[in-house]
Amino acid sequence: MIRYEIKKIFSKSLSKVSLVVLLFSLLISCYFAITNVSFLDEQGKSHTGIAAAKSLREEKQKWKGVLDEAALQAVLDEYKKISEEYPIRPGDDSANLLHDSKVQGFSEIKDMINMGFCEFRDFNYYRIDSLSKEEVGQIYENRGKSLEKWLNSEDADGLFDENEKAFLIEQYREMKAPLYYEDYDGWKSALSYAQTIIMLIMLVSAFLVSGIFSNEFSWKSDSIFFSTKYGRDRGTRAKIMAGFIVVSVIYFIVISLYSLVVLGCLGAQGGNVMIQTGFWHWKSFYNITYMQLYLLTVVAGYIGTVFCLFLSMLVSAKTHTAVVAVTIPFAILFLPLFVSNFDFLSGILGVFPDRLLQINEIINTFDLYHIGGKIVGSIPIMLVIYPILSILMVPLMYHVYHKTEIK
Repeated sequence: MIRYEIKKIFSKSLSKVSLVVLLFSLLISCYFAITNVSFLDEQGKSHTGIAAAKSLREEKQKWKGVLDEAALQAVLDEYKKISEEYPIRPGDDSANLLHDSKVQGFSEIKDMINMGFCEFRDFNYYRIDSLSKEEVGQIYENRGKSLEKWLNSEDADGLFDENEKAFLIEQYREMKAPLYYEDYDGWKSALSYAQTIIMLIMLVSAFLVSGIFSNEFSWKSDSIFFSTKYGRDRGTRAKIMAGFIVVSVIYFIVISLYSLVVLGCLGAQGGNVMIQTGFWHWKSFYNITYMQLYLLTVVAGYIGTVFCLFLSMLVSAKTHTAVVAVTIPFAILFLPLFVSNFDFLSGILGVFPDRLLQINEIINTFDLYHIGGKIVGSIPIMLVIYPILSILMVPLMYHVYHKTEIK
C-alpha cells in the first residue's frame, strides 16, 4: 500500500513539474556555489571555476597551520610589505585589485585580525594597517575583552541579564586558542547556498505531500477508500509512511548531490577549522568547526523540513484540501518577516521552525533562553523540540484521518 501511495504522489503532472524545478534549482545552486570562489591573477583579473578555486587553494595553503603569535606576526609583516609595494589607492580599481591579488592567500586571516581589533559592533577594513607586531598576538584575549566591553555598554543595556552575560563570556573563553587555519572555501561555499537548497526542497515537497490526504476527496473516491476493510487503518498508515519516505528520500538525495558536487569541485579540506576563523563567524559563541556546522545545517534542515511537511499533511488530513495545506510551508517561511517588529514575539521567533532552515545565519545570533536553571542557545532547543513535535504529529494525523466521517 505504501508503494501505491508513493506512485499516486508522482502520478500528478504538478509533482513531475515540481521535481524538474527542484533539479534545475539544484544545478543553479551548484553553479553559484562553485563560482562563489574567485581567484585574482597577477594582473588583478578575476577568475572563477574549478581551476580558479585550485589556484586560490594553493595560495591559501601556504598559510596553513596554527595561528599563534608568530604566525599572526608573519601575516602582519607580509601584509605591510605588500602594502608598501602595492599600496591601496582610493578610486584606482586596477591598483587595488593588484593589491588584493597579493594578499588573497591570507585574506581570511587578515579579516580575522581586523575583526579582532575593532569594536564589537564595528568593522574597519584597514585596522590591520595601524597594528604593531606586539599587539597582534593579543587577538584572542582581545576578542573576549571586546565582548565584555560591549555587554557592559549602553548599546547592550537591557538585552541580557547578568547570567546571560556570564554565559556568553564563558563561551568565548572556551574557544580553543590559538586557532588552526587552512583553506576551507569548499565548506564555506557549500554553506552559503545550503539553506537555499533546503528551503527549495521543503517548498517543492509541499506540493508533493499536500494532496496525500485530500486526493480521495478531490477524486470523489473517499466513500470507497473509507468503506474498504483496511482503508481507515492500513491505508492511513500507508499515507503517513509514503509522505515521510518521499520527503526523506528527496531531501537526502538532493543534499548529497549538492554536497558531492560542491565539495568535489572546491575541495573538502578545512573541515576541522573553527568557524571563528575569518570574518563571518568571528563573534559566534558556538565553538564548532566548519564540518560540524555543515552537518548541523543538514540535520537541522531535515528536522525543519519534516516538521513543516508533517504539519502540512496534518492540515490536509483535517481540511481534506491540498490548497490550504500547501500554504503552510510558505507561511512558516515568510510569517516572521511580517511580525519581526513586534518585540513581544522575539522569544518565539527565536525558535520558530523557519530558523532550522537557516542555521548558517543564526549561528551568529545571541538568542538565549533559560531552561531548567541553565542558559542555552536557540539551536539546541530547536533540535530537541521539533523532532518531538514531529513524532507527536504522526498519531495525531492518524487519529484525524482515521476518524473521518463520510457525508
